[in-house]
Amino acid sequence: MLAVAQFRRAFFLSTETFIYNYLRALRRVVPICIAFQKTNLEQFPFEHPLVELYSWSIWNRGMRWVRGGFWKKESYFKEKESYFKYDLPKTFETLESHNVRVLHAHFGFTGSLILEVKHETGLPLVTTFYGADISVLPRSEKWLRAYEHLFAEGDLFLVEGPYMRHRLLELGCRAERVSIQRIALPVYRYPFRRRLPKGKSDKVRVLFCGTFREKKGLSFALDAVRYAHERFSNLEFRIIGDGELRSQIEEKIDRYQMNSYTILLGFQSHQRMIEEMDAADIFIHPSVIAANGDSEGGAPTTILEAQVCGLPVVSTTHADIPSIVVPGESAMLAPERDVVTLGNYLCTLLSEPERWAEMGMLGRSFVERYHNVATEIGPLEERYYTLAGIKMA
Repeated sequence: MLAVAQFRRAFFLSTETFIYNYLRALRRVVPICIAFQKTNLEQFPFEHPLVELYSWSIWNRGMRWVRGGFWKKESYFKEKESYFKYDLPKTFETLESHNVRVLHAHFGFTGSLILEVKHETGLPLVTTFYGADISVLPRSEKWLRAYEHLFAEGDLFLVEGPYMRHRLLELGCRAERVSIQRIALPVYRYPFRRRLPKGKSDKVRVLFCGTFREKKGLSFALDAVRYAHERFSNLEFRIIGDGELRSQIEEKIDRYQMNSYTILLGFQSHQRMIEEMDAADIFIHPSVIAANGDSEGGAPTTILEAQVCGLPVVSTTHADIPSIVVPGESAMLAPERDVVTLGNYLCTLLSEPERWAEMGMLGRSFVERYHNVATEIGPLEERYYTLAGIKMA
């Protein structure tokens, strides 16, 4: 079978199930994962080769430098000067020993770092863009130059939807090299439950899942929930996640006296998140463009997961979110930062619970049809074989 090297700084980050799902689904391709560090393998078991380039002590020391350098001074990904590199003897030994025929970089910045490996091996390079790599980094002149090289030398660029594709073309990527590869789920692994109206004394669970970053819109979700709670006191807001804005989120919850109906669950395993989705009644995720330009790029995987579990969704017309739901049918989409509309959508769902079941069934059907990894994996494998110059059996 065809061997394809997969590159990411770490396999597997807990928030990157969108990468894990595809790699686990490959059937006519062997993924050879090469990372700076291995992590979370107890949560994400992986039966294929996974090569770690740096020891844990070097990784920790480097990440301390990165946090003090890259995030503050943008010094991490300087061309030719990166603290961590992929073009190491261990990388080339791995590529040769497994007869790798294609390179696949996950995130645009990884693609830029992989160019040295491409130069050395002459292998075709696929780069998938996901979010900040297409929204924040291009605001830097340094990264615009880096992407010029990547677009000129890379062989194929994948994005998850039409919004991302348009953005990549705006940055100068050639249209014939850009293809849409949808985010996909192993649908059969997710429980589906028809949501039925609750009794008058029962809690209605509204769920949010995401890191506490501005683009995830949690602050707006809190405002919308507070707005809806004034009319529906049986509402309970459960929040999975954590991150840099935690102190601000906690302060807001305290300031508006939301503690009695808002529960911060912190980071949870993927399995626990699915259990929370199964128990929830409504899912909210009002993504926005952050002040620094950061955006979802495409759309949060959690919105797909919520739909496949049968949850009606309240979200925003942000990036590719309208492309991963059935607007007005499986999801209600408000303009970004429009708290009143978000709150009114929650109130509509709370006052008309008979709509939940149909919205959930439409969402599940949509994901099964367009975002099922069992069917989406075929086009990806075909792209690999075409780049390798091999006819797929």
